[in-house]
Amino acid sequence: MMGLWRRWRDPFAALERRRLGMLARHGDDPMLCSLLTPQLPTPAADPWALPMLVLDMETSGLDPARDRILSLGWVPIIDGRLRLGESCHHYLSTGRVGAASAVIHHITPQALQGGLDERDALRLLLKAMTGRLLVAHGSAIERRFLGALLARHHRIGEALPLIWLDTLALERSLLCNRQLVLGDYRLSEIRKHRGLPPYLAHNALADAVATGELLLVQMKEILAGQPKVLASLYRRVRRHCNGL
Repeated sequence: MMGLWRRWRDPFAALERRRLGMLARHGDDPMLCSLLTPQLPTPAADPWALPMLVLDMETSGLDPARDRILSLGWVPIIDGRLRLGESCHHYLSTGRVGAASAVIHHITPQALQGGLDERDALRLLLKAMTGRLLVAHGSAIERRFLGALLARHHRIGEALPLIWLDTLALERSLLCNRQLVLGDYRLSEIRKHRGLPPYLAHNALADAVATGELLLVQMKEILAGQPKVLASLYRRVRRHCNGL
């Protein structure tokens, strides 16, 4: 009975049940069917061997019901290496950039006018996500805005049953183990704290690459001297990240 209870509470098993349920409900949608068909990795999977997609979104605000995505950037990680040649950066024509956003994100209205339609951007993103773990820094933004896109264009009112690795949560877990607190958990500050080189902040692709580099450093630290299993990473993320 206890073994059954543990299996029921296992987050990997719960995600797999949700995947199968969502696939049954939305399998007639070709894009969602392709995304949801691959089985999720097991807790014992070697994370170094798992394909990942590092994702970043620049948005006009923090409320996905009112604000819009201005740009998307992503880069794959295959066999523990960033595949820069397969990275993508897209502006979205449905975004609206104000003066403050233009200063922060360095995105002009002209760039958005030549950007992708929101539906086309979502199609490309879902294709890139298929069969890969998702990685983001402070993933709540990406998860919420992705959910808003799915609600608008696919009438999906629930979060996708996918595995997210959050570099902010991983860094919190590492510092917590040392009984340390970092006052600023922005990506640029964590990289500076770790001695990683500076980068162009508030650019979706640059942020994705910077996040991917940070993840690889964190993985080396977390998995050093212990079994290289996905559960070691995901357990830390769930403990220090809301909504997963």
